[in-house]
Amino acid sequence: MLNEIASGVYVENGYEGGNVGLIIAGGQGLLIDTPMLPADARAWRETVESLGITSIYGIVNTDYHPENMLGNVAFGPVRTWGHGSAARPIAKYNTSGAEQLASSYRSRNPALADEIQEIELQLPEIEVDDRLTLHLGGRRVVVYFLEGHTPASLGVYLPDERVLFAGENVTNRAEPVMYHAESLAWIETLKRIKGMEVEQIVPGEGAVSGKDVLDPLIDHITEMREQTLILFRKGASRRETVEKAEIQDRFPAPDDQAARIRRRRRENLERVYTETRIAERKK
Repeated sequence: MLNEIASGVYVENGYEGGNVGLIIAGGQGLLIDTPMLPADARAWRETVESLGITSIYGIVNTDYHPENMLGNVAFGPVRTWGHGSAARPIAKYNTSGAEQLASSYRSRNPALADEIQEIELQLPEIEVDDRLTLHLGGRRVVVYFLEGHTPASLGVYLPDERVLFAGENVTNRAEPVMYHAESLAWIETLKRIKGMEVEQIVPGEGAVSGKDVLDPLIDHITEMREQTLILFRKGASRRETVEKAEIQDRFPAPDDQAARIRRRRRENLERVYTETRIAERKK
């Protein structure tokens, strides 16, 4: 469903893979992420064109995961922004990542799987390492480095509208995805967002929200870190830690998604265990 959350600022939350955004100024459009599936990307392009966009100013990809940038190809050659350290993961996804994503659709939709496998992810044309301010038709847009969900995550901030496109650093009442996370930096990023002049947060997953979604995420990631550290220092293996950690269920899932969310929780704990092991061995 397409929602206009401020004048000329749109969020589409109806595509598989997460939210995508559009900022319009002076007849130009700045895209924040693109849909993962090719048909969705083409539909998003048609929606953007229907809003009177005369040209695409560019695309900001909030991280290097395919679900945020696979659809860039639908918009043809266009300038893209991404974090400076995104190049290596993107190169990896161009081989194993695309094939893995395609294989998840192979039995259900072979034609879609073939189409996904043929897409070549493009490296960011313009690298953002800390912050970058764009002036789009008189509208200020600030692109920030917001490390956490990945080591190369970005946020897009509209200071005058007090809107933040936070990418996957923020999920609205949903288990976050942490398999590439820098969890301590993630907590600091969420605290930083709490201190920003923000009224509306566009999460990577879920409905547009206010700052009330931040504390549950901070508490959740903090608890995972604390529980993992306790178990690691008792000699627990990765598997034992995943099985024994007692994490409060802050984000209940519908029954049809419960198995998927349990897998995600296990993957999250495995990532935090890896971080903990590395940190403890450095001491």
